[in-house]
Amino acid sequence: MPSTRALIRAPWSASKISTALRCPRLYHFKYVDKVREPEVMPEARIGKAIHAALEDALGGTSVAEAAARARADLPDAHEQARYDQLTANIAPFIERIARFRRRRRVVRQLVEFSLAVREDFTTTSFYSGDAFYRGILDVGYVFDDDSIALVDHKTGVRIPGTSIADQLEGYVVLTHAWLRSASRFWLGLHWVAERAVEWGPPVGSDEVMGRMRPGLLDNIEAAALAVDDGPRTNPGSWCERCSYRTLCPASREQRYEPVEYEEDDEADD
Repeated sequence: MPSTRALIRAPWSASKISTALRCPRLYHFKYVDKVREPEVMPEARIGKAIHAALEDALGGTSVAEAAARARADLPDAHEQARYDQLTANIAPFIERIARFRRRRRVVRQLVEFSLAVREDFTTTSFYSGDAFYRGILDVGYVFDDDSIALVDHKTGVRIPGTSIADQLEGYVVLTHAWLRSASRFWLGLHWVAERAVEWGPPVGSDEVMGRMRPGLLDNIEAAALAVDDGPRTNPGSWCERCSYRTLCPASREQRYEPVEYEEDDEADD
């Protein structure tokens, strides 16, 4: 069972865990003090807009209409231009999914599907007070052979060697709890910029129960321990992309590091 410190800070999610492990001060800004983001990074706005367009298109809206609707939320021409480059890849993805569905016997499509479990991994509603871990699937396809494909959209740069399992294991645990009949899980990352879907090997129920669920609990415990001592800053390369960098003392020190000038003895002579 989870520790008291983990239960107190529930509900957990993949982003909440990664934030706690990356920088406890950022975790406190977002989840404890609930400080509104003083600065939203352009990449975050573009990514949110692409996700919205994909959700609409997968739901049956025309790609052109879905893209135009999400584009309206971007504030400047530079972000809109980058968004337009990415949305050019949505139609090929929708066509690929249509071919995929024709080849496989899909009985159910799950788009932006909210899931949550209690600490004992029984199911509960997403906003329930007893939710311990929760997440929202980008898209999933339930087949008639008791298997399911889970796909996560990625709008950033494709990183060589990125582990599919690390990205999606939490969603597998949630889906396993909700769809008890599912016995095999296919995991895929949709790299929007590259028009690529990268698939990992299938995962069975035994691996979900024997490795993924305990691993998720271990990650939650590590995250709870990391933030237990308060808003400790962990500076790193991510500081320049942090929405709270103007409020963080460590980020200010990195950006405005004082420069010491050596006296020019010859100039004084």
